[in-house]
Amino acid sequence: MDILTLKLLAISIVLGFLIGLERNISFIHQNEKGFAGSRTFSLISLFGFLAGIITKTQSYFFYLAFFVLGALVISAYFLKVIHYDKQGSTTHVAAILTFLIGYLVSQNEVSFAITLSIVIVFILNIKTKLKKIESSLSSKDISAAVLLLVMTFLVLPYLPDKMIFYFNPHKTWAMAVIIATLSFIGYLGIKFFGQKYGILLTGAAGGFISSTAVTFSISKLYKIQKNSSLLYTYAAAIAIANTIMFARVLIESLIVNKEVFFILVLPYTITTIVGIYISYRFYKKTSQNIEIKSEVLEKNPLELDEAIKFAIIFGFIYALVYFVGQKYGNIGIYIISFLSGITDVDAITLSLSSLANKNLSLLSAATGIAIASFTNSVVKCLIVWIFGEKELAVLITKFFEVILSVFVLSFLGVYLFGAH
Repeated sequence: MDILTLKLLAISIVLGFLIGLERNISFIHQNEKGFAGSRTFSLISLFGFLAGIITKTQSYFFYLAFFVLGALVISAYFLKVIHYDKQGSTTHVAAILTFLIGYLVSQNEVSFAITLSIVIVFILNIKTKLKKIESSLSSKDISAAVLLLVMTFLVLPYLPDKMIFYFNPHKTWAMAVIIATLSFIGYLGIKFFGQKYGILLTGAAGGFISSTAVTFSISKLYKIQKNSSLLYTYAAAIAIANTIMFARVLIESLIVNKEVFFILVLPYTITTIVGIYISYRFYKKTSQNIEIKSEVLEKNPLELDEAIKFAIIFGFIYALVYFVGQKYGNIGIYIISFLSGITDVDAITLSLSSLANKNLSLLSAATGIAIASFTNSVVKCLIVWIFGEKELAVLITKFFEVILSVFVLSFLGVYLFGAH
């Protein structure tokens, strides 16, 4: 037996042992009896390894070995059902996969075998966490996930990717899918972490759904409660939600056009870091922590009317930008960016990123996105003044003064020295 074979043999045993160890630990914590532990899984992996070695000379042996193991596993499963009245089959499936891992190692597919083992251990280990997640999900959440899949895989591929009277159906729907996906991630973040771990995470996840909606909701909530001891907590929630807006714009540009992303990455990253720091300072100034119960934060963002609504907004802005860019050049683009930023920053970000290097220069696209981001931030500051209390508005104004100053200066630096 050569050194390589011994090495592969050891790897197969170790991988089987790790999977069995995870099963043993799980059984101990749950006070259950399992049909296989560390030693058994090591032997199952070894059995798969030997089957692979013998199959090199006896081609039928792998099928025979697999049949024997399968019969043993099935027998163990039925015994479990009969004697313990339990129907879980996770360990039994893991045993069969462990046999295949041993076989893969015998064929010198070590990297694949190790990767597969890591995936198996991870899946086996998330049982408790997965049950908590499953108990938190509702039929509405499942419907939202299904809708997102339908939007992505059943609708999007069949839409024409060309301009039809200044309207591109494929790009319009693709951007709706991007926003829906980001919104769904934020929604799940609120559902599983935000309310439990505090207002900062709630504000961050809410920023992925709609920083404007979060700003409006929290401003109104503070005005109703008028609890000055929670002033900095509310300010932190609004600040982090609006900081996340800058990060969200950067992510959107990365997804759509990496060249635009490279122009935006410095100013948007610096602004995000400064915003996070100020949000943290706000948060540290209050000793109390609250849960924000808001229709905006709890609303599932994947309702069909929401998706269609955004698709229409994006399509209109995309067509307008395309038309103005051809007729009036950069000045027209900047005007549209300013007006678009009053209501939304995502649509103009995705529109300009898509058109960059086609009907629009990279720098013009990046500048338009920056203008929209600035305008949108100013509007949200005004929202706090209109719908919130003065003391909250003063804090948020100071927040925006700092981050927008940093944003403008860093973007001007890129515009003047780094983007040509």
